[in-house]
Amino acid sequence: MALFLHILRYKVISFLKTTFDVRAVSVVRGVGSLLVFGGFAAGAYFLSHGITRYVLEETRIGLFLFHRFISMMLFVFFVSVNLGNIIVSYATLYRSPEVASLLTKPVPYHTIFTLKFLDNFLYSSTTLFLVAFMVLLGYGSYLGYPWYAMLGIMVFLLVPFMLLSACIAVLILMGLMKIAGKIGFRRVVTLLSSLYLMMVYLFFKFSNPIQLIEDTARYYPNVDINLAQLDPFFAKFLPNHWLAEFLFFLSRGEIERGLPMGMLLLFVAAGLFVTVLLVAHRFYYRSWLITFEFQASSNVPRTGRGPTFFDFRKKSILPAQAESILKKEYFAFFREPSQWIHLAVMIVLITVFVSSVRGLNFILRVAELPALTYLVLYAFGGFLSASLALRFVFPLISLEGNSFWALRSMPVKMRTYFAIKFLIGFLLVSVLALVVAYFSNAPFVRLTPTNRVLLWFGLYSALVISLTMTALNVGLGGYFGNFQEKNPIRIASSQGATLTFLMTLMYLVLLVAIIAIPVSGHFDAIFYRGVFPPERMIPPSIIFGAVSLFLVALGYIIGFRSLKRDF
Repeated sequence: MALFLHILRYKVISFLKTTFDVRAVSVVRGVGSLLVFGGFAAGAYFLSHGITRYVLEETRIGLFLFHRFISMMLFVFFVSVNLGNIIVSYATLYRSPEVASLLTKPVPYHTIFTLKFLDNFLYSSTTLFLVAFMVLLGYGSYLGYPWYAMLGIMVFLLVPFMLLSACIAVLILMGLMKIAGKIGFRRVVTLLSSLYLMMVYLFFKFSNPIQLIEDTARYYPNVDINLAQLDPFFAKFLPNHWLAEFLFFLSRGEIERGLPMGMLLLFVAAGLFVTVLLVAHRFYYRSWLITFEFQASSNVPRTGRGPTFFDFRKKSILPAQAESILKKEYFAFFREPSQWIHLAVMIVLITVFVSSVRGLNFILRVAELPALTYLVLYAFGGFLSASLALRFVFPLISLEGNSFWALRSMPVKMRTYFAIKFLIGFLLVSVLALVVAYFSNAPFVRLTPTNRVLLWFGLYSALVISLTMTALNVGLGGYFGNFQEKNPIRIASSQGATLTFLMTLMYLVLLVAIIAIPVSGHFDAIFYRGVFPPERMIPPSIIFGAVSLFLVALGYIIGFRSLKRDF
């Protein structure tokens, strides 16, 4: 324990020294983070408070149905934290230079694992925790909970909920290392992706929100009672259900009925954390050695083979500079397993989302429900674009590493280099964003087959949001560039990346506020047999485009100037 505390102490000192640096970039990053974090926290609080008030007072869906929707969101949150920790844990526990350094010292393996596990958990979950806590605070303030109740929920429920997800992620990762040593890394990744795809699909198949609304409506006006018989059979085994059930009984003033669920969550998280430490004590070092087999197999030269796709031995119609930069980016992306694995996981999640959303069928004659659903799906599509840009676009310039000096010394135009980085990021984000936008709007097109204004506006929004997210992440990724860090996941989890992500979320909140009134008018016209002129979507589109154009120009200027700084 003394050795653990000794290393932890100097890790804290290192963090404080790098955080409170007096250089201009660090000062801007720190002050900007403070302002953006504060503004985002306030925005998340008021948004959560407003949505809770709207759902419970205007739509009057009742406490049971509202908390079942919370349970679904918590499930998505749990899976996001879990997948994020699987990917980040691989880089933190097995590829980190700090691990290799500590293994040469007289430090026990389980001490190294515990340090890196906590490092990984804090690094990958800080932003998600901030979002979850501010949403919880807005929800609790509407229901009139005192501050100490919110603090208790945060410490004894929210943190264990996230820790449980992280523990499961690390256990899965160490299991994958053992299996991958026998059947291969790519097969294991394919198996894991299929498993998660099936799990999420089955959850939403048996927890269909529309079906749940219809079943709950049969008990109207007794919609605040406990209708646990409507839950699918497997719900009682899920952590998101335990947390949502505790919040439901707390909202009804029956804390004694929710306390067993809260205690179950707390004890399961604690027990699984101890299990992780015991497994790591026996298997962590051996799993670390297995990673060298993957690295060795990936470095086997492909002698005797002809040119492959996008090979340097193939001629291209592109200019020489553009061709060399594009091919370098292609091979650098697929050379790093965490890059294509994370992209594959994102594609799986998008596939699950698309398959779940396209089957929505609004049979209730209530205007507020489809309007609220549309805004939520619209915001989720923007959030997805922001996540893709942060993960894959923000690190693009930093990943040049210490070889960036060579690029600067070559006869390569920085404008061409920056334009190619921008184009790569924009194509990646925009293609996936357009797919999500099309299928997100499909259920609403069925309401008005002859009026496709929302579909065209959704596709327009997807393109503009993708352009803005790419510009901000390329630009600020260059401004906050860290050429000493080789891990793209840690670059995308840095303080500068978090600041960029929160700025993009504030941009999305502004967009939702701009389109909320015309979208509500569109659905009011549908359900009250009125007329909604498509021209009413033009003013918000112009405002939307002007704000986005300003941010695109800002990102471009900041990013291009950052390339001219002294390396």
